[in-house]
Amino acid sequence: MIKTADLLRVAAFVAVLVGVIAVNGLTGTAQQAYGWTPQQTIPDYHPETEPPCLVVDQNHTVHAFSSQWLIEDEGQSVMAILYNQWTLKRGWTVPVDIMLSPVKEARILGAFLDQRGIMHMIFYGGDNTVGDIYYARAPAVDAGQAPAWSTPVLVGESANDPSVAALSGDDKGNLVIVYSGKQDGWGLYTLYSADGGETWTEPVPMFLTYAELFPLVLKLSRGESGVIHAVWDVRDLGGNGRRINYAGLSLDDRQWTEPVTLAEAETGYGVLLPTVVEHGDEVIVAYSGVTMRSSKDGGKTWTAPANPFRQVGVNGTMSFVVDSNDDLHFLWAQRITASPDIHGVWHSVWLDGQWTEPEAVVSGVRVSDASGYGSFDPYEVRAVVSRGNVILVTWRTDPGPQSRANGVWYSYVVLEAPQLPQVLLPAALTMPESTLTPTVPLPVHTQTPPPGLVKTDEGDALAGTALLNGTAFLSNPALALALGLVPVVLLIGVIMIKQSLRS
Repeated sequence: MIKTADLLRVAAFVAVLVGVIAVNGLTGTAQQAYGWTPQQTIPDYHPETEPPCLVVDQNHTVHAFSSQWLIEDEGQSVMAILYNQWTLKRGWTVPVDIMLSPVKEARILGAFLDQRGIMHMIFYGGDNTVGDIYYARAPAVDAGQAPAWSTPVLVGESANDPSVAALSGDDKGNLVIVYSGKQDGWGLYTLYSADGGETWTEPVPMFLTYAELFPLVLKLSRGESGVIHAVWDVRDLGGNGRRINYAGLSLDDRQWTEPVTLAEAETGYGVLLPTVVEHGDEVIVAYSGVTMRSSKDGGKTWTAPANPFRQVGVNGTMSFVVDSNDDLHFLWAQRITASPDIHGVWHSVWLDGQWTEPEAVVSGVRVSDASGYGSFDPYEVRAVVSRGNVILVTWRTDPGPQSRANGVWYSYVVLEAPQLPQVLLPAALTMPESTLTPTVPLPVHTQTPPPGLVKTDEGDALAGTALLNGTAFLSNPALALALGLVPVVLLIGVIMIKQSLRS
């Protein structure tokens, strides 16, 4: 005969098991790596928004700029630049619109925070047929106030679409803009400011393709040496990568090194998606593969291409970041070739002269969902380090023909590294008089519904991967198992009652 004490022990075990499963979950469609927070969507972003341009200050704040569709009073859609912030303590603020383009759409392309506390911004103004590059600035402390921004100035004519540009600077008031244009032929153009954006030079060609080729992915990264490192890929009209190029810029004398070709391809998708960082005495470039090359002489000579990881199939842009321990981190979206393929966002650290085994920020089988919000296929990874010891990473779902855009996702991790001192932003400086940019009311945002069961390419019924704000528990892939154990607990309870009555 089963003793009541034994039944009590079994019931307690099952109850604890249910609780552990409900709280922590099992290995599901989007398993989280140790230390990284569960993926969530950035609140109040339009579902079709690209990951934001992120800028970190010394006040432990991440500034985020995004281009999003808004609805005007007349019911017309307009693409404006929106601004919001993230901190470890407060999370995300509500995005506010700060800038409209003088011409059609405003597509954010870059932002830079200088030593005086001024935020500089560049964007593409136009549409898919014609557009130009515009510049504006505001005190960073008031970056969320539309009237604080200067009147946008046209600085780069005849910009290419797809729109490509980057902005950087130094501690002396020097700024540089590099953009993809066609004024004197397809290629990259450069313009400079020596007075913090008050005046700008005319754009001059930096790199011309002299053929039906155009730059598509462009990255600028300023190193401790003061050199601004630039990498870009060159595509054919079909979007296939044909070259990866590198050049370095000294802002003091406005001199670029001769562009160096780091990779070439004649067929297929080719070589794509470069990113660059200066770490210690090395310049490191990563591109599709993941393939890496490095230089210890300022880009004159380079190591042979090497793939430090087993995974293949980079999906979108990648990011290098450095923490307060001077440890170099690498984050990217990629697919692990297996059966089935595992998609996700991955993280590795350069330690003791080699890259650590990649860990998943989020991972799972790709989920296609063209009618709901359950798509899962991360791409376009953008990351920053805040406070010196917090990595914030953002991405979105690859909008393929079988997927529906479902917003921008993010996760973060607190590292075992020193927290840097908090330095308040300077009070608003006196800025040149500007014409206020008209603003439009924000649309009414509704919470994205949690995804239901969807079919993957393998035909498996899987819970959607979204862990939405406020619905993380309901979307837990282990919830069904936890609920399934409830009848077991009830049955044990009935048996216990019967045993008690018999005794």
